[in-house]
Amino acid sequence: MKQFIVLGLISLLLIAVTFAGPNEIIKQKARNIRDQNNANQGVPPPQPPPPPTGAPPQSVPAVPSEPQGISQAQQQNIDKLQTDLTAIKAGSEVTPEQKQTLASDVATLAKSATKPSKTSLTKLANNLSTALADKNVSAKEQAQLAKDINIVVNSSGISPAQAQAFIVAAQKVLTDSGVTAQDVQTVGSNLKAIVGELQKSKPKLYQ
Repeated sequence: MKQFIVLGLISLLLIAVTFAGPNEIIKQKARNIRDQNNANQGVPPPQPPPPPTGAPPQSVPAVPSEPQGISQAQQQNIDKLQTDLTAIKAGSEVTPEQKQTLASDVATLAKSATKPSKTSLTKLANNLSTALADKNVSAKEQAQLAKDINIVVNSSGISPAQAQAFIVAAQKVLTDSGVTAQDVQTVGSNLKAIVGELQKSKPKLYQ
């Protein structure tokens, strides 16, 4: 009896293999034709799904950095300087009051323990106002100029090379605006004099 059962199972397996064989051959031919048609049209053949590589990596939260930049009060001082720079129009005669206002604005920007001398700030204000009256400097360039001056008058905490980069940036603003080379050079010399004062006067610990 067991022999009949075993023979019956073998017969069923043979029948299944017999019928499955042609179907697999037909399916393979169809896949070959599909791939050939895709190749003719420039479509790449389907790729098998990549094997699982394990659990996806978990994102690491970024470490928050210390807040940088300037305070709101200092930004208001910078904006005040920019506004007063804008008040000087190309071709106009700069009044003593405007020069005094610029000198006061720049002095207000100086927040470090070591500050520029009043003489240096007055020279910068006078020569800067002359340069601005020479050509029309856009509001965007004046904003950049005010930021550069802010760094220069507070440069006791940075190296001379770093301060020099902002002097060059301020001169570039004036040059790009069409200010004469002589006026650009004069303003640059005033800024360098301020940096020299601050570097010389700051504590030796920071030199």
